[in-house]
Amino acid sequence: MARKIFKTIDVEVDAGTHDDRLYSAALHPWRSWLRKTMLPLVRQETPYLAAMQKRIRTPFLDHYFLWTANLGTHTFFMIFLPILIWFGNAHLGRSIACLTAFGVFWSGFIKDFMCLPRPLSPPVHRLTMSQGAALEYGFPSTHSTNSISVALYLIAVACDSLPQESPARMLCILCAMFYAVSVVFGRIYCGMHTVTDVVGGTILAFLLYWAQWASRDILDGFVTSDSYWVFLSIPICLALVGIHPDPIERCPCFEDSVCFMGVLMGVYPGSWMCNKTDICHMGLTSSAGSLSFGLVSLGISLMKIVVGVALLFIWRIACKKACYFILPPIYRAFNLPHRKFEIGARTYKSLNKESIHPIPSVLDLQSLAGSVSSAEHVGIQSGIDLHERRVADCKYRGQQRDGAFVDEKANSTDTNTYYNNKPPFTPPLSASLDDPTSMLVVEDAPLRYDVDIVTKLIVYAGIGLVAVYPAPIIFHLFFGGSSST
Repeated sequence: MARKIFKTIDVEVDAGTHDDRLYSAALHPWRSWLRKTMLPLVRQETPYLAAMQKRIRTPFLDHYFLWTANLGTHTFFMIFLPILIWFGNAHLGRSIACLTAFGVFWSGFIKDFMCLPRPLSPPVHRLTMSQGAALEYGFPSTHSTNSISVALYLIAVACDSLPQESPARMLCILCAMFYAVSVVFGRIYCGMHTVTDVVGGTILAFLLYWAQWASRDILDGFVTSDSYWVFLSIPICLALVGIHPDPIERCPCFEDSVCFMGVLMGVYPGSWMCNKTDICHMGLTSSAGSLSFGLVSLGISLMKIVVGVALLFIWRIACKKACYFILPPIYRAFNLPHRKFEIGARTYKSLNKESIHPIPSVLDLQSLAGSVSSAEHVGIQSGIDLHERRVADCKYRGQQRDGAFVDEKANSTDTNTYYNNKPPFTPPLSASLDDPTSMLVVEDAPLRYDVDIVTKLIVYAGIGLVAVYPAPIIFHLFFGGSSST
């Protein structure tokens, strides 16, 4: 269970790990140079985003973009993809799973590599149902990457499989475009991303779509062939997890990347095994054919969803319990290393009594029950926000952190266009420094152990495997002959 940690920050104390000097010292020189090059582009958009929100925000648009943002989240794809594989097209489901997995991985990779902040709040108002969104960096937008890449792939599938004069083809194209535009513009409207973030996510989406579409036959051939090349997906995904950069602040992007790489490690080998097993292949075929408008067929389809989801949850709980029992002694015996922000195995005795929540952390279902008022956030929500607030205050006063005067005319690009004192762009200095509640850093900080990364890989690889191999077999054994009734 996540713990809410409130840290009172003294205004006079240096931001420490969130100071620009630390970025320069901790990052590789060319990585630091890239960050310094991109940072002004991200920061200078903040006042314009705040002005845009003030002009166009309405209650209807708040509700619309807040809810459509869920269509680009991990929660949506983790729920939607198994159902697509079970009742739709297994090939299409695998392709979209691959797109979203690499979208989450590479966008998270770039986020942790660049360490670029989100738009500053205030003046921007953030609308989000995800409590941990403020802990992530901003560039590029993962929502934009996933929604645009999936929309492009669906458009390509529609154009490739449907006749040019077919109304269904045009309907698919329009729906995909509407979906992508709603999610992407919603990230700007909700104050969660700058235009630069969205453009970066869009470029990444085009690259991922092109790679997936160009290699779709090759990837499908690995699943349907008699060779064992498909099992190379396991070391490839492990290697990608290994090269993921360490962020300066605590960013959950790496954990999301691990989850989706784990899913791919299970989906492709599991699909290969399913194609070699007649009963599994028949289970997928019967599930896809069971979608009809009859009450009996609808009931059977709902039962399949319940059984399939139950299998995934049972696997997750049992596997995580087993990993928490087996892995800590191994980590202690071999003194295995761990990443930053993790608790080493030598500092705790056992995880046998650690409670396991039945809902995976990547599925942020609790946030869906919130309202617009509870989803609107103004103020400092993370250490990243705190650092950006201090930079803004220093530029607002025309001073450096060491007290030296800054010539505003000489720095007109930074000062006059971004941190000028015209409302509504920048709030009064006293509003952010004199209010003690504004100096509380709220972090959604669940305990993370060193064994959690390996545990997530095993658990989510199993989830991908169970979704495409045991689940269709069970569907055929219990519901196989019922779809035709």
